[in-house]
Amino acid sequence: MKYYLHILLLLASANFYANNLENCGLDSNPALTDDEAAFLNTYFGEDTDGFDFKGKRILIVAGAEGSRFETKAEYFRDIKKRLQESGLPVATTPYPLTEMEKIQSGGYDAVVTHWVNEPISKEKRRNIIARLASGIWETFNN
Repeated sequence: MKYYLHILLLLASANFYANNLENCGLDSNPALTDDEAAFLNTYFGEDTDGFDFKGKRILIVAGAEGSRFETKAEYFRDIKKRLQESGLPVATTPYPLTEMEKIQSGGYDAVVTHWVNEPISKEKRRNIIARLASGIWETFNN
């Protein structure tokens, strides 16, 4: 029932999203702009447990297993396309990081999934952070 209400609210606020989305995903810097943060705060609503995206850096993981890095530009482009074509949200979930995880990840504040089949477990989050720390994704860690 919670998800039906979430979808209903998303559809009702499609105009807000369209206006705010114009300034989202214009670069691939993991640091969110004020417009991107405002959009994500509204898009996720209560799903963030009080996490505020303003001034945060996010790592977006995609693919069935959440094993592929995705840029902010790709992420927002898909959200824009999906909302324009169907008015429906994309499958995406925020996972705020702990203080220790932020340090280990090189300063990311959250991992955001995009079309990932399963929730990100603590073990999977540790794996993602270990990949960052080892330099596997260092070219994206700007």
